[in-house]
Amino acid sequence: MKKIFIFLLGLFWLAGCTPKTVISQSYDFSQMNRIGVMGFSSPYSGLSGVENLFAKYLIESGFKVVERAQLEQVLGEHNISVSGYLSPATTKKIGEILGVDVLLIGEVTSYTPTRTELALVSTRRTESHPVYAQGIRQLPDGSYAAYTQNVGTQYTHSTDVRPSQYTIDAQVGIIAKLVDVETAEIIWIGSLSQESSSALDAADSIARSLVKSFTKELTKRRGKQ
Repeated sequence: MKKIFIFLLGLFWLAGCTPKTVISQSYDFSQMNRIGVMGFSSPYSGLSGVENLFAKYLIESGFKVVERAQLEQVLGEHNISVSGYLSPATTKKIGEILGVDVLLIGEVTSYTPTRTELALVSTRRTESHPVYAQGIRQLPDGSYAAYTQNVGTQYTHSTDVRPSQYTIDAQVGIIAKLVDVETAEIIWIGSLSQESSSALDAADSIARSLVKSFTKELTKRRGKQ
């Protein structure tokens, strides 16, 4: 029964780490050559630069990437704002200026930093002590002698309360999507939440998993086209 429980627990953990993604079934991915990586929006000041992690894994997967700094510099020179909602006209203009086919846009949807908590832990202790009794018995020769005999065990109980410090892992949630610059159509979207010893490690794990998932789905899609 214990082995079955551990197996089911492992399946539950794996399911929680699986990216939730949707890819367009009608989009022609053969026309996707260059990806422009936009800055990811985040209401949390403690976590920024997530888009750089996605750029890293996209490049490792063989994609041609125009990263955020270069993208924002060029768009700034053309007085194009890249914050907030991007209209179809704006995405098309970005595509024309930078020569990208799709834009990667994302958002940090949740963020809890690593923190340390203090709790009081009580430990119940039980100690045992042998109980002896003394007496006098008559020996075969008629004399008397004192003796000590174990007659049982005495138990004492106590509770020890001490402060204990423990660490709660950081939690990060991210949603990312690829948008065609010509039509502003979302051609792929994925989301994932992870926990790790640091928020950066959690975000890195999410970027790696989502890009890997997209690459896998893309391979299947191109095989059908």
